[in-house]
Amino acid sequence: MAVYKKILLATDLSPKAARAREAALQLARDHGAELHLLHVNVLSALHMDYRGLKEADDYVASVMATCRESLDAIPDEPGMTIERAVRTDESPATAVLAYAEEHAADLIVMGTDKVDTLQRFFVGSVVLKVLHHAEVPVLVVGRDSAGATPAKRILVATDLSEAADGAVRHAARLAAMNGAAMTLLHVMEPQMATPYDMGQVIGDPDPEHGRAALAGFLERTPLEVAPDTDVRVGPAIRTIVDAAEAGGADLIVLGATGHSALGRVLLGSTADRVVQHAPCPVLVHRHKG
Repeated sequence: MAVYKKILLATDLSPKAARAREAALQLARDHGAELHLLHVNVLSALHMDYRGLKEADDYVASVMATCRESLDAIPDEPGMTIERAVRTDESPATAVLAYAEEHAADLIVMGTDKVDTLQRFFVGSVVLKVLHHAEVPVLVVGRDSAGATPAKRILVATDLSEAADGAVRHAARLAAMNGAAMTLLHVMEPQMATPYDMGQVIGDPDPEHGRAALAGFLERTPLEVAPDTDVRVGPAIRTIVDAAEAGGADLIVLGATGHSALGRVLLGSTADRVVQHAPCPVLVHRHKG
């Protein structure tokens, strides 16, 4: 049974978005979904304060027309409904989120390229802003992402919390639909020195405890597929990326919680960096509780 009915591809029309466009088209084919192509132009938004001046109006009209031509150049697919829209906004992320809500999209697809921390700090990332605020799953596809679409090997990284339940179930539905192998990965991070006594270091967590916790999680979380399980001790981001590379994952699925400042910090510390370093597309599924 199809998981997605309306897929939104938010594209900046750059080369880095090519893989994301291919993935969105293939997902729309596989799920029989309606596909929305959205481009948000920032340059035209910066000229909107000068509306009424012929030069500004002509410039905005020219930019919007060129963007529309670029979207129209993406060919139609037989039997697929494709909607195209060009919007202007100083905040592309805000426009993407508003469009997704207005059109009841149940998946947002975006392309990204590797950028360093300093660049993200000064420029900000449209992808990260959408990840932090989206009410629906967001699939991030890097310019050089490897892996098949639809995914045949899905790696689900979970902290075994209640919030992780939705992400795991979502991944299992995708795996069942595509006949994919699914691996449930639980990473136990090494303990650091306590803030009260820098000489006191707590021992590393016991993987046996992790395996028991993972088994308990699966007992109370019925899934449409029987996943393989993997418990590792190490830094979460590096361990997730290493597991994806070693297992030839086509897709990484992560869970995120809430929209609070703390939730955004936690998301930024895990999903943000996994997205930047993952060898394959990353699907971030938000817990709405």
